Amino acid sequence: MKETMRPTPDADGVTRVFPSELWDDPKIGTLLREAGFAPDDARNILPTAEDYIALFAAAKQRLHERTEAFNRDMTMRHGYCHAVPFLVIDHTIWDGEHGAFLYAQMNLIGFDEWNVLMLAGDVGTKESCDLAGHPGTVPAVTEVMTRRVIDWKHRHDIALEAYGITATGGQGMTREQYEAEHDTLRREIVDNVGWMKPRIISELLRVQA
Repeated sequence: MKETMRPTPDADGVTRVFPSELWDDPKIGTLLREAGFAPDDARNILPTAEDYIALFAAAKQRLHERTEAFNRDMTMRHGYCHAVPFLVIDHTIWDGEHGAFLYAQMNLIGFDEWNVLMLAGDVGTKESCDLAGHPGTVPAVTEVMTRRVIDWKHRHDIALEAYGITATGGQGMTREQYEAEHDTLRREIVDNVGWMKPRIISELLRVQA
């Protein structure tokens, strides 16, 4: 099933979760339709590279606007602020072999607020705004988050395989069960990053004291 759910375009140039040959199969196509799917449902169409580029660009712009708003607000309070965003799941993970799992499977974007901390970009901001200094990258955090992303991806692969077995006529996981597992996993990722944020700040303040 993993092979049949490969992310490659059909003859019409559209990349589908369940590709055209499955819908043309008398047995499998019927089962998919009975399960409530259709070839051109939005949930069966995978975004293109251009779609993702536009999505990331919009998210990066939103982050830029949030950063400017944060700095304006903190400057009004403290007289000066130059904060810089820090990504808990950092760019090396998003740009690496596991990044597609996060954005394509979990519908998560690293520039969105759930994954961002505002940290001091210079000594003046650190002192005036009482923020931890931006460390650039934290290899220990990257290592921990990489291991967790790999584990989350493995759990999703297991659920996706079970769901695929059902979709092709076997006994596995129903669509409702898969969607529930997907949503639970996505919440766990966001909640885990939220749990990490104060711990990262605490450790940075300790090291920088």
